[in-house]
Amino acid sequence: MNLPQQLQEQLNYPALQVINANTGLPENEQAFDALSQSTLITFLSGLYKATRTKESAVAINSQVNGQELLSLIFKDEADVQNTIAAFAKQMIDVAKDKLEEVSNGFLVIMQQQNTNKAANEESYLQNLMSAQRSEILKYLPTGLKLGALLNDKSLEDNTNKMQGPVSTLMHKIENVFSKAD
Repeated sequence: MNLPQQLQEQLNYPALQVINANTGLPENEQAFDALSQSTLITFLSGLYKATRTKESAVAINSQVNGQELLSLIFKDEADVQNTIAAFAKQMIDVAKDKLEEVSNGFLVIMQQQNTNKAANEESYLQNLMSAQRSEILKYLPTGLKLGALLNDKSLEDNTNKMQGPVSTLMHKIENVFSKAD
């Protein structure tokens, strides 16, 4: 499962562009939709960080409203909205609406997953997000500066975005050791 792509397809957003670890630029700059990609990846990055504790994961897993989910994930939604708006050169209200749209899209995916017994387990969301970390990071636009926003310096480390046979193996090992509390 590739959660970023699944969410992009669910929302009918333009295809996500992998961000080059060396240049910080999207693979295809003409096809890069700054608002959609930055919103989706910011949401998933915040969700990943929020699911590192069981208590937060349980609270997030029980949400049925996109706005309440955003309040659980982000301590200061206004900062998140401002960051997305500034990066995408959009009005704050546009970023706010897009962020809520992404949050609601994620909830739809989770409802579809809940038909599967495993999705009802406490650790399902934590394990899902742990497995998705490298997928999320390869689409993270450098200009967002999410590391500072989410207080997670590892988001700004370009070695997390590298791909290839050795990097892929290292990401798999990293996922094993990055299991939540």
